[in-house]
Amino acid sequence: MDFTKLTPEELNKMDKQVLITIIGSLQGQLNAISSQLNFLTEQIALMNQRSFGRKTETLDGIGMHQMTLDEVFNEPELLRDDSREPEITEINVSGHTRQAKSKRDDKLEGLPARIFEHTLDTEKLKELFPNGYKELPVEIYKRLSIIPQTFLVDEHHIHVYAAKNNDGTIVRAERPADVFRNCIATPSLLAAIITGKYVNHLPLERQSKCYKENGVCLEPNTMANWMIRVSELHFSILYDELHKTLLDHKLIHADETPFEIVRDGRKAGTNSYMWVYRSGKCDADQPIVLYDYQPTRSTEHPERFLKGFSGIAVTDGYQAYHTLEKRRDGLQVAGCWVHAKRKFAELVKSVGAETADNSIAAEATRRISELFHLDNQWDDLSKKERKKQRQLVLKPKVDDFFAWAKTEIQKLPVQSTTRNGLQYCINQEQFLRVFLSNGDVPMDNNLAEQAIRPFTIGRKNWVCANSIHGASASAILYSIVETAKANDLKVYDYLEFLLAELPKHVEDTDREFLKDLLPWSETVQEKCSNRKKS
Repeated sequence: MDFTKLTPEELNKMDKQVLITIIGSLQGQLNAISSQLNFLTEQIALMNQRSFGRKTETLDGIGMHQMTLDEVFNEPELLRDDSREPEITEINVSGHTRQAKSKRDDKLEGLPARIFEHTLDTEKLKELFPNGYKELPVEIYKRLSIIPQTFLVDEHHIHVYAAKNNDGTIVRAERPADVFRNCIATPSLLAAIITGKYVNHLPLERQSKCYKENGVCLEPNTMANWMIRVSELHFSILYDELHKTLLDHKLIHADETPFEIVRDGRKAGTNSYMWVYRSGKCDADQPIVLYDYQPTRSTEHPERFLKGFSGIAVTDGYQAYHTLEKRRDGLQVAGCWVHAKRKFAELVKSVGAETADNSIAAEATRRISELFHLDNQWDDLSKKERKKQRQLVLKPKVDDFFAWAKTEIQKLPVQSTTRNGLQYCINQEQFLRVFLSNGDVPMDNNLAEQAIRPFTIGRKNWVCANSIHGASASAILYSIVETAKANDLKVYDYLEFLLAELPKHVEDTDREFLKDLLPWSETVQEKCSNRKKS
């Protein structure tokens, strides 16, 4: 019987006990509908926040954030700074006034300079100074100019020599090693294309149009083939050396993100994955960022990549990493408290801090934020001292958090975003506690997320990869670029240097030469460092 369609007359004829049963049944249905409605309302609020809200995880203040559409069109007004340019202090000297070095000059220091001399002709000077003149120190001011892309043709003339007696002896001058034999690509050109795509996120199609505007015809498919060839022929051996070095570290951050490959033999819309592995802050003298293309999100991929690694892997809550820990001796997985906090912080932002005040989600956010605040105060401590402080101060708070979470989760309906967040924390408790027993383990996996962000930004521009070879090449090139950035190198200079050196060793079986090409080597730091020399 449908209780929702009973007439008043039918209800009046019913027994009291039947009515109680009906009311109880309807109350149960109403509670279920109310719970479902609240859950769907939360989901809509979260979707709106993720689609249109600011991407910062702070709950107050603007700070750094992803621009809205309106802000993109009004970027000049948004970022405008009405403050005056740096003042130039004048120094009064007898006979003339000299300008002291300004902050503006500091910003221009180290750049190539063109000098323009502005003088008066001799006849004009004689007219102005009939009794003769003397020249005072010149007044100097500086302006910043730019020269658009300039292309040069490198024409190599290889001199050939033969004996005068025509005995058949012919000797040619040494020819410099080419990146590719019988190809117009040079280290500088390839470095510019790689920097354009993998640093500035310009798809090859757009770069091709820019080159055509400068009178150079380079088709996108030609540049794509160069990217694949240069990664396989030259950069792959450096990638392998970086991989070998990374496995010797004691802590590695890991993450992964999906993307699509057009031609990989699978149906359209099937996700492939770019995995990223990043060294930790405890290995700051040799920072390494490595990308690894794989067709799936299976455990076998990190298992293969991390073969031989013994230490701690900092990850999000993806089960593949936990499965790997069970399979491998010597590998421990540490969880990410940012992921734990994010589930609550997003909900609080979506409904508004005032509305969410005194809610379980707001309390969870506050408790986790307090853990971060305290831990950040010990960044400068040694590994041993940081562990001591964590055990003394943070461990009781972490114990209290999980006890509180296990109590509060009982009060929440099954379909609840807050319940899902608490359940995530409880499920990840083993991994979220790892940082307490090791001073080198961070509370978050931010280094991996920051390392994979350039790929996700680039993905928005080029949308998908065309082939498996292209995806593998991109993994290697992103690795070289991001490792260079992590070592504070000028990316273009480093790429050009590598492309000038690596072709000299194509036939070498001894890999000792790679030590001088690693981003932290003295040779590379001297030639490519982004730090200003004192």
